[in-house]
Amino acid sequence: MFMRKITHKCKSVSRLLSPIALALVLSACQTTPPVEQGPQYDITAPARESSTFYLLKAETSEAGEKADWYLLALKALIEEKQVAQADVLVGRLAKMPLTPLQLSEWQLSRAHLLQQKGNAQAAVDSLNFLPAWQLPAIQYQRYYTLKGELYQQLGNQPGAALSFAEASPYLTDSFDKQQNWNRVWDALVKMPQSELNTLSASGNQVLAGWVELVNVLRRYAGRPAEQQEALNQWLSANPAHPANRYLPENLATLKSMEIVRPERIGVMLPLSNKFAVQGEAIRNGLVQALLDDDSESIAPSVMFYDTNAKPMTEIVNAMRNDGIQFVVGPLQKDKVDAFLTTSQNSFPTLALNIPKNEDGEANTCFFTLSPEQEAEQAALHIAQNKHKFPLVIAPNNGFGRRVSEAFSKQWEAETGEPAEVEFFKNRAAMQKTVQRVFGLTESQGRIQQMNQLLGLDMESEQRSRRDVDAVYLVANAGELTLLKPFIEVAINPDVKPPKLYSSSRSNNRVNGVGEIGELRGIEFSDVPLLVDANNPTAARFNQLWPDLDNGMTRLYALGMDAYALIEALPQMQALPQYRYEGHSGELSLGDYCTVNRSVSWAMFGDQGIVSVK
Repeated sequence: MFMRKITHKCKSVSRLLSPIALALVLSACQTTPPVEQGPQYDITAPARESSTFYLLKAETSEAGEKADWYLLALKALIEEKQVAQADVLVGRLAKMPLTPLQLSEWQLSRAHLLQQKGNAQAAVDSLNFLPAWQLPAIQYQRYYTLKGELYQQLGNQPGAALSFAEASPYLTDSFDKQQNWNRVWDALVKMPQSELNTLSASGNQVLAGWVELVNVLRRYAGRPAEQQEALNQWLSANPAHPANRYLPENLATLKSMEIVRPERIGVMLPLSNKFAVQGEAIRNGLVQALLDDDSESIAPSVMFYDTNAKPMTEIVNAMRNDGIQFVVGPLQKDKVDAFLTTSQNSFPTLALNIPKNEDGEANTCFFTLSPEQEAEQAALHIAQNKHKFPLVIAPNNGFGRRVSEAFSKQWEAETGEPAEVEFFKNRAAMQKTVQRVFGLTESQGRIQQMNQLLGLDMESEQRSRRDVDAVYLVANAGELTLLKPFIEVAINPDVKPPKLYSSSRSNNRVNGVGEIGELRGIEFSDVPLLVDANNPTAARFNQLWPDLDNGMTRLYALGMDAYALIEALPQMQALPQYRYEGHSGELSLGDYCTVNRSVSWAMFGDQGIVSVK
């Protein structure tokens, strides 16, 4: 008798739930928990039982409660990742008469399901609470928080910031409020000015206050002392704004940070003999930045020490006698090692090279025009341009191997796939290298083999490989003028040619490379000072030193940014997301206090170089 009742019940449930999943319900017939173990009747709460339990409750409930149990079952199905069954239940609920509370819960679950299916845009479009609805605060909190998270997934920072700001009035826990305003701030600092202006006009006055604070701090970018003062003034002028209670951690650090502007700066550079020209270019850039410093603080005293003129012991003693409070340099790698050893890290230092021991040094940061960093940036840039199969062609020497390895590691970290790397021995071997890399050598060998086997002189065409869609060329301008046509000839006419990219080494002529038509169409990375034709700093540099090549221009930019970093470094250390727009690139702080550079991109055109946004 007992078995007959169970069987009858199972048949009736399966008949009612056939669109949901017959197997799901049948399996539950043997494991249905006692009623007293069920959850509390709250459709806004998370599902604590299985989807089967809720579906059975729905089928045995009165019409008024059926939708509630279905909504809980929908939550459970989403949690169990049973997408097909959840889709069916979403459709069934859409045909039922629902109260505003039930409709809100249905919208939230439907959006979660779409998010789980990887369609964040459809999920955010599906969320539309009506103004006439009178809902518990928890629903509005969940609604705006979910919208914010979906907008973040879509890269829509303004939408995320506005949604999180709208969620704030419905939050009661102080920790939750702090985390929520942290999210708002993180979204705001990533936005360009145009998007911030749009948010200011959104009508949310609290959010407009946060935007105003972002603008205040940006006004003093690179000058942490003035940023700190501006932050304190803004907080005092806006005592009712939540920033006074829920200040993001990085701003709290800035607010309490002890900022000391050094009054006596020592700069160590090679100013005679070997590398003197490079040292002078850095010195000129640093001095120009000092002259351009328009801050209200008293300008520091800067003293230069020639690392080629005296032993490191004498230089360190001289700096101690001169009361040096901050050191820039040295430039050469071996000099950096010698200085850190001799000084025992007693000076706050911005070294202009990275020592052999790259595990970091106390009291020391590192800033250099690293070709390895540039190669890593190239890997990111090529991946962002949607290429899938890059090829690196580099000289077969220590420099080429270091740069290609840096590219390959970054590419694998970004895509999970290794990048193909090939080396050329010298200019004479370039053509053979390109033919071998693109499969022409192998194709030619197959053609000869077929002719020998058949004893015929067959008409044939060499076929190049078709998988490579981008080539990163580690080469100077002279080498590039040979490699580019070799690659173009190696590609069959019916194959889309790969996009060519190169490093700043290719932009190594005086006053640009507009006269080199062979390089037209190649994208390359370089410092902003050489990419932006309207840069007034670049125009002034060309007037003062018209005969210096682009390599010296980069070192000049390095010197200008080195001076700016003296004050910006404390802010970078306190605010991990902080970026400084320098003349050598967008600067940020990485591991072991190494300054990372995000380079700019340009293209060789008919009349010169053209910036690539």
